Amino acid sequence: MLSICLSMLDSDEDKHSFEKLYYTYKQGMYAVAYGILRNKEDAEDAVQKAFISIANNFEKIKSLSGQELKPCIVIIVRNHSINIYNSNKRRAERVVEYDDNDSPVDVNFLEKYEYDELIAVISELPVIYRDIIFMHYVRGFTPKEIAKMLDIKVDTVWKRIERAKKQLKEALEKRGDFNG
Repeated sequence: MLSICLSMLDSDEDKHSFEKLYYTYKQGMYAVAYGILRNKEDAEDAVQKAFISIANNFEKIKSLSGQELKPCIVIIVRNHSINIYNSNKRRAERVVEYDDNDSPVDVNFLEKYEYDELIAVISELPVIYRDIIFMHYVRGFTPKEIAKMLDIKVDTVWKRIERAKKQLKEALEKRGDFNG
């Protein structure tokens, strides 16, 4: 599997960096995947898919610092694991429900709040929304890059961003902190 990922990279420097990343994080990634899937083969598949996603996006991934890299890798492997879990659970078509009555939420309302205050409220969001907000607004990944890394549709990423912003706004309103 490592050789497949290395063949996806161009430079020897990237190959060396990827190999180092692989040996540093593969056990932890497996632990995350196994914790979700409770199945050795499925956990190995999730880790493999995660490494392929990382290799496909290595230009962006290698620019992350050590502190930023680990959470990003955990998000990627966790989402691949969840995808496999859902696939196993349903075995049929996956349906993403969209509520056409949702109206877009303007993200400018967030500028009124202190960073620590926003992080506290974001940390209370459900994992699928928290991860998308983290990857998009904090790490700067585009929805297309996020979709590719998490193996979901770009439309799903956009919908999760909208839902996360809506839940974030509602949470701030409930706290009495919202003046918008």
